Amino acid sequence: MSVLADVRVVVMDLDDTLISAYRHPDLVWRMVCQRFQSELGVLEPDEAARALTRAGQAFWGDPKRHALGRLDPPQARRIIVGDAFEALQGSGRRPPSRVVAERMADAFSLQRHRDMRLEPGADAVLVHLRKAGYRLALLTNGTGPLQRAKIERFDLTSRFHHIQIEGEVGVGKPDSAAFSQVFEALNIIDPAAVCMVGDSLEWDIRPARALGCRTVLYDPDATPGDDGDLGEADIVARTLESLVIHLPGPQRLQPEAI
Repeated sequence: MSVLADVRVVVMDLDDTLISAYRHPDLVWRMVCQRFQSELGVLEPDEAARALTRAGQAFWGDPKRHALGRLDPPQARRIIVGDAFEALQGSGRRPPSRVVAERMADAFSLQRHRDMRLEPGADAVLVHLRKAGYRLALLTNGTGPLQRAKIERFDLTSRFHHIQIEGEVGVGKPDSAAFSQVFEALNIIDPAAVCMVGDSLEWDIRPARALGCRTVLYDPDATPGDDGDLGEADIVARTLESLVIHLPGPQRLQPEAI
């Protein structure tokens, strides 16, 4: 029997699960630095891109800065650029002006917006899950206006029975209260009947498992046969299309069993 056989509710993450939003920031920084090469002075674009990538990793790795930054990503990127160039200056390099730094941060934000798209197979798998009889919830962090704009841009509203955004309810992942609100909205009694699908061990998989949910880690970059810590999830999906195999349809359980 499949480990997901008793699942009747599927909770989906949004960013970098259903839509490609923030994956591979190093490649975007490199692109931006190439555009601004003439304004970087003595800095080589690759050197600047590496510094920006490190600064971004440090920023988003800090829980407090992460909590504030996800509420205003464009401003967070301005801070990241400032941190990167301050570090370069501390090592004896001469960074560009603050005006150039802010333009670079805004160029990064604009490129992210332009590149945003549905992940391959996202729409098809949502249609399948609905037709198969699962109850669907979207659980995402971020501000209401920012996340609603993405949801509307990709016409996702009608795909879900419940949509929950951190900025609209006052709590987000990985806080267990965020998951509890989803359970309440869908009248879920048994968390084991719920499957959380997301791209983050920290934000999606671990908190859901702690509550007793089943989990699917979406990781298109994972190397087959080398899952490592990815084994914390019940299943690692390298394509969204593979969810059709793992979630073919809920068993016919009595409503009170949920």
